[in-house]
Amino acid sequence: MGWLWNDKPESSNDDPYSKLDPTLREYLNKESPLKLQDAQPKQPAPASVPSPDAASNQYRSQLGWTKPGLDQNHQNALPVEDKPAVPPESLYQDGRYAHLWKDYRPQAEIENASRSDQDRLADVIDAYNDRKAAISRAAMENCIVEQLDQRDCWENGGVSDRMTMCRKQNRIFFRCYEMQSRFMKALGYLSTMRTEEEEEKIQMHADKLYHEMLAREEEAETAKKEGREVGALPPLISSESATKALGENSAWARARQKALESGETNRLSAYTPQRQEQIKQQIAGLGEREKELELQLLAAESRAQVEYAEKIREQLDVEREHRRDRRERGKETVGDTIKRLWGWDQ
Repeated sequence: MGWLWNDKPESSNDDPYSKLDPTLREYLNKESPLKLQDAQPKQPAPASVPSPDAASNQYRSQLGWTKPGLDQNHQNALPVEDKPAVPPESLYQDGRYAHLWKDYRPQAEIENASRSDQDRLADVIDAYNDRKAAISRAAMENCIVEQLDQRDCWENGGVSDRMTMCRKQNRIFFRCYEMQSRFMKALGYLSTMRTEEEEEKIQMHADKLYHEMLAREEEAETAKKEGREVGALPPLISSESATKALGENSAWARARQKALESGETNRLSAYTPQRQEQIKQQIAGLGEREKELELQLLAAESRAQVEYAEKIREQLDVEREHRRDRRERGKETVGDTIKRLWGWDQ
């Protein structure tokens, strides 16, 4: 049992196998020679020297440049059909990582492809409702002083104010809110094609028109008490003043230009005959100035809704074309059949 201890001097070799007792080495070789051979330290393979051109070749392959020596400085010399195409969302418009962008589709395109005709029509209606809600918020901002007076009346008003339920303050606030909303509608706040800067201009100009209207009413009331007549005043909403305040490319200017091109010079020509009769009865009891302002507001409001009506009409035309296409391909749905029988495809 001499292999239980080692009386041999330590070898200078660092191999632990060579330090074993000869009897133990013989026993291990007999029992598992393959495992021991595998356990023998292997000489490391000489490291391959990378080619100095490997990195540049890999970069060229990512760019889609297969011609040697072609780099970013020479890519403009390529024909248009040979240039790697990348979408505008890529940060590298020179063609890098074009192979990663070849199957890219914008998120808006994917969502739009999965939406039905009813969803697109609902988007138009929702956008219009959002604009109406935005008008309400803007009108409340313009009438904040009147609203504070109304609140102060309810909280700190005298006995007469409480007995009349703050009728005067309520009337002033609600009239301010209604007229501010109508002015903004007339100036094109309902339009979807306008910027935040134009929104602010419309809101400020509507507030200016409202206070100018109050000044004219006060002047007319003073003249009536003094027994004199007020001179002729220019229209409250004029094309010159509105264009100057909002800009030549504003929603109001575009709507007015479309009305002029269509020949709608009459303020009530955009309405049906039945609606025109209703409007005439509505303004019959108003004074000349109030009647003039009402006609101006009605005409401007009708022009402001032209864009919304056009979007609805365009969406209905697209939906009609889709129904016809499904019918031609033999994939007409029950809803398509019902709409066709009701004459929606005419």
